[in-house]
Amino acid sequence: MPHYLGREIQFAPPTATASGDPFSWQTHFHRSAATFKGFSGPVGSGKSLALCYEALWLAYENPGCTGLIGAPTYPMLHDSTRLAFLEMLGENEVPYSWNKAENILILTERGSRILFRSLDHFERLRGPNLAWFGIDELTYCKQESWLRLEARLRDVRAQRLCGFASWTPKGFDWVYDRFIGPDRKPGYVAFRAKQNLALPADYYARLEASYDERFYRQEALGEYLNVFGGQAYYAFDRKAQMGNFSYTPDHPIWWALDFNINPMCSVVGQTVKGVVRVLDEIVMPNSNTLAACDEFLARTEKWLLPRETPDDYADMSEEAIQYAEEQEQEQKPVPLMVYVYGDATGNNRDSGGSRTDWQHVRDFFSRNTDRFSPHFRIPSSNGPVKDRVNCVNAKLLNYAGTRSLYLSAQCRGLAADLEQLAWKVDPHGTSLSDLDKRDPMRSHLSDALGYYIVREFPMRGVHGERGGPAII
Repeated sequence: MPHYLGREIQFAPPTATASGDPFSWQTHFHRSAATFKGFSGPVGSGKSLALCYEALWLAYENPGCTGLIGAPTYPMLHDSTRLAFLEMLGENEVPYSWNKAENILILTERGSRILFRSLDHFERLRGPNLAWFGIDELTYCKQESWLRLEARLRDVRAQRLCGFASWTPKGFDWVYDRFIGPDRKPGYVAFRAKQNLALPADYYARLEASYDERFYRQEALGEYLNVFGGQAYYAFDRKAQMGNFSYTPDHPIWWALDFNINPMCSVVGQTVKGVVRVLDEIVMPNSNTLAACDEFLARTEKWLLPRETPDDYADMSEEAIQYAEEQEQEQKPVPLMVYVYGDATGNNRDSGGSRTDWQHVRDFFSRNTDRFSPHFRIPSSNGPVKDRVNCVNAKLLNYAGTRSLYLSAQCRGLAADLEQLAWKVDPHGTSLSDLDKRDPMRSHLSDALGYYIVREFPMRGVHGERGGPAII
């Protein structure tokens, strides 16, 4: 790296690697003189730091010029990308001034300006000519954002014009086509990172247990593959995961609902030591939430008989033990503990009557306090469908080869969902990240199950990217 003002920049703390030096893939990325270059790799491989360091280097190399650091959304820009850049400046005592109102930083030693911008509204990316720009998590941005910035890369005062980005692979998308594929654009080059073995020993082992096979290969190995191609729930095996499972009195049940009208669908199950068992499915054509509640009561009636608190708590969950002890002290029968999950949009719409779907469900449990002890676990909004499907696949079969999701034999509709649902494709045959719902009977039961799985078993990202020293 060239010297500027004799300043040495520590790329990252030595705790990240044995030597504290940049990884080889980071070094190759920084040394490239390509006008457009990308840094592709798995989680934890040092992408964000590589992006921040490249931005700092180019800001010093182009004194008096303007550059831009972008991210897919403002929360990502504020909470991750900009924070990492400011931390790099602080750790290396690089002097700067900060205009919070305009989201502009000025490196006082070189007079270089750095704009921080979110790219969710690409039409707003019109403005001053740029000497360079860098985009974090490019695969989550629209191609139009990149094209707008590419058109702004034309500052005649720049010593070196450069557009660069970092990303985790997301299939054979526009980023792959532009930077990596057989028809990549002239002047474009990408550098592929490997796993960061300097991370804690159990880092990738935890991901293996949490991610399904395809998602692990994409996120933890950095592979390019069609995660959203063909069968959505590809990890389901009817022979291995369907059987006769009965209600276990010493554990609570959960009820997950999808507020479709035709059919109205929900699933009932229990989870014991992390293993999910779907005990029953409720499918009601041309129905509504009130009728679904009545049917839930009818299906669970056999589990509502008064029972004595067991003497042996060895196999009970902590919640069940505490609740049973309280009820035993009050000498009352133990109502059925129910955790309730489902479609967040049920707070906004109504499938019958003047109240919202979730108001109907809450009213039902309020009328049946002697039978049920409900606990609602409803999110404020539904996350992306692909995240929900990935979480279900991870319970069906994770990368470590463990299955922890099973269906009772009577759950034939849910089994059909898991076997038949596929991803949508566009007119050109490219897979999309939405489910094909042309069959009106399909997806509702698996959606209900997904609301429960994604709430209790989310794929949590693991953070901590670091590298080593370099000179600017």
